[in-house]
Amino acid sequence: MKRKDVVSLAAERAFDALGFRPGKSRLQRTVQKRMAIAMAMKPYCNNYEIAEVLLRDRSVVYHYLQNHDNYIQHWDGYKELYDIAKIAVTDVLADYDINQKISLLESQITKLVLARDEIKKKFEEATS
Repeated sequence: MKRKDVVSLAAERAFDALGFRPGKSRLQRTVQKRMAIAMAMKPYCNNYEIAEVLLRDRSVVYHYLQNHDNYIQHWDGYKELYDIAKIAVTDVLADYDINQKISLLESQITKLVLARDEIKKKFEEATS
């Protein structure tokens, strides 16, 4: 599965969990949900990826990031929405990130084994 597909799947899971659909609504509860989903995705995605699934501009995601901590403390209902979105997003994106890291490590191990074998071969040739 491609990264874009995984990001979309994570967003869909969060949308379903919060009863949200991307759009242009500026109702406070809708904005809270949109922001909660964006911030739940932030540890795994860049602003462009988040903005794309939310049908927003990346600068909106940056604005959310700047205000997130304040909203957690002072915006009624936002923390609960964020916690729900975080669980939905993490279930998908954390597994994907772990698998990507494992693939990267396996690739690096393969390269290191090949380099080791080449060095051994050259050493054996030099000492023979």
